[in-house]
Amino acid sequence: MENLKSWKTIKQGLYSFSIDGNEIGTLEVVYQNFDRKAIFKIKDKIYTLIYNGFWKSTYEIIDENKVVILKSSFEKWYATTTNLAYNGTNYKLKIRNNPLAEFVICDGQKELVSYGLSTNSGKVNVKITTNENNTDYLLDYLLWYTFLPIAQENIGDNFTFQILMMT
Repeated sequence: MENLKSWKTIKQGLYSFSIDGNEIGTLEVVYQNFDRKAIFKIKDKIYTLIYNGFWKSTYEIIDENKVVILKSSFEKWYATTTNLAYNGTNYKLKIRNNPLAEFVICDGQKELVSYGLSTNSGKVNVKITTNENNTDYLLDYLLWYTFLPIAQENIGDNFTFQILMMT
């Protein structure tokens, strides 16, 4: 079964996520003072992505009760792979060119979800590919948040994505 995932800009820094026209929730990018964070509203749950560490280069996602549910780390300082500890499982967030920029979350060798740039008739689009067994939308929110600067640089901020998924 194929589903249509879409991210739509509501206003600058606020995006809505839907699947087959059914709204799942919103993602808000918050810049206050020197702090940056993101608020993920997924159905009836609220999660907050916050940066930590000396250089603020790693992040955690916490739920409404301030419980850490996802934590990032790096194997190497200059790596293109981020380790993600989430729900007792270790995932990898990889950045690669395939042939354009692509961010993918893997469980071992299995790709769960990826967000990447593609071209169609001379226009740049975002392509979302999801494993049919992946129904955890938090991973979509995390990838959209991390991929957003790439999308904005190549497409702009006034966009609506409707991407075929489930390959």
